[in-house]
Amino acid sequence: MSAQTFPSGSALFKKTYITYRRLWLDACLDAYSHQMCGLVLDLGGKREKKRGSFQPPEYQAHAWWYLNLDLSTHPNLFADVTKTPIKTASVDCLICTEVLEHLKDPQACVNEMYRLLRDDGLVFASTPFIYPVHADPYDFQRFTEDGLRHLFRNFKSVEIHRMGGYFGVLGLICELGVSGEEGITLASKFRRWFLKWLSRALLVLDLNTFSSENPNRKKFTTGYFLKATR
Repeated sequence: MSAQTFPSGSALFKKTYITYRRLWLDACLDAYSHQMCGLVLDLGGKREKKRGSFQPPEYQAHAWWYLNLDLSTHPNLFADVTKTPIKTASVDCLICTEVLEHLKDPQACVNEMYRLLRDDGLVFASTPFIYPVHADPYDFQRFTEDGLRHLFRNFKSVEIHRMGGYFGVLGLICELGVSGEEGITLASKFRRWFLKWLSRALLVLDLNTFSSENPNRKKFTTGYFLKATR
């Protein structure tokens, strides 16, 4: 992934900032957005109640459909991501972000992606690695790079990129710890303040050192972003 794909450090201090993982996800989606063409299907995506800053380039697609089991997000298609009501080899591009870890059988979803895509069709997917349990409504597993390559083993090519490094993991843990700090005492206020600014310092450090990390630190990441070609 080129340096242009890295999140902007200034975004860490904007009011719209959510989490470090979301910052990376938005940056990765933006970097590949020019390849999201034809019939685009977002598996598990939210047509409404979106998070993050990524703006889907729906104007360059023939159609952009959202498939979800959550009716509150007003999906175009109400269906399970492992059994979609769409004919074989009819989709040009699939998006599947932060979904695979919530499935009992993620391989069934990847097999469905393979069925749906036309030849040379693309998948853009992401999944967390070092990240807290987050039920939606369930959270079943985490994937390493080897695990993702195994899931997508039938695809012609697979690119996998780390989303942050060692200092990013530390910063994310501190960042998420802020939300667990409650109370109005002076001590609790200080802990929130300390964790917030410690996390920002670590995240800035992560962005500045990510491309030059030593091999041991490259074993740490918040998660992975994947591009696969059928």
